[in-house]
Amino acid sequence: MLKSLRRIWAVGLLTGSEGLRQPAFFVLFACAVCLTVFSPSFAAFHLNESAKMVVDLGLSTAMTFSALLALLTASATVSDEIDGRTALTMLAKPLRREEFIVGKFIGVAGVALCFCALMAPILLATLRSQKYDELIDPQFASGIRWAVIVFLVIAGAGLVATLIFNRGPGALGVFWIAYPLASFFLIFVMLPGAAKWDFRILTGLFLTGLHACLISAFAVALATRFSLIQSSIGTAAFFLIGHASGTLLLPFRDADRHLSVLGLFVRAVLPDLDQFNITDALATAYLDAPTPIPWDIIAGSTLYAGLYGAALLALAAALFANRELS
Repeated sequence: MLKSLRRIWAVGLLTGSEGLRQPAFFVLFACAVCLTVFSPSFAAFHLNESAKMVVDLGLSTAMTFSALLALLTASATVSDEIDGRTALTMLAKPLRREEFIVGKFIGVAGVALCFCALMAPILLATLRSQKYDELIDPQFASGIRWAVIVFLVIAGAGLVATLIFNRGPGALGVFWIAYPLASFFLIFVMLPGAAKWDFRILTGLFLTGLHACLISAFAVALATRFSLIQSSIGTAAFFLIGHASGTLLLPFRDADRHLSVLGLFVRAVLPDLDQFNITDALATAYLDAPTPIPWDIIAGSTLYAGLYGAALLALAAALFANRELS
């Protein structure tokens, strides 16, 4: 059992490190940051609801881009390895196919979760600057400047060590060191007052991470059998159906809106991804009274993600079981 877990972890670590180094990760992250930071400017078209726009656009961007990143990572690390026979070399060792699938899922989901985690300080800082339509106070502006300085100093030192002394973490390693430290410096050192931060946005990011995990499991399942284009079409269909499952179930409801037996079966099969989207509840809190997010709802969504994700991984293992690799 312990050896199996080690093999799974090794595959997951290798997959995650490859996914975090791919250019698509940084391109999507840069686009998400730009959309989030400049989202208050779009509020001019929405009655100057700047804080609502930050939550709405920021969480929607994180959900969409993390799903796209999971698809790209699964295709790059599963489909390409199978087509290039790299998987055949890995499976020639004492590595079972189901361990390969679980490890790949852990790596792909880890990349998507890292993306959501990196978006947390961006969303917190942008929302803090627009909260209740207040101007940025001098303390917050000072914190932003110092966080940027910390990032540039650490990044510069790492790059100098790499270029001059040929020793150091490299350009990508510098980012993964400098960005978390600058974020920690901004949120927990410069501005310790928790009352000035709206941490409800982290609940939305947590559910966004669960959403990304389900997309990762489905993308891995398709990548075991299909090419990048076919996997992209299938995952996009899964994404759209999952967010429209409530509408698709309407024909199976009676006058009292109760589901029929067939409707219950269809509900169990169809993904319910819309339950992870609490953007409206968080965004409208800046217009009306705050909408509470009960813990039982969060726990239920977490349990659903675990059970449905396990079913998707079982499907992936079944699809990969008879796949000819030679």
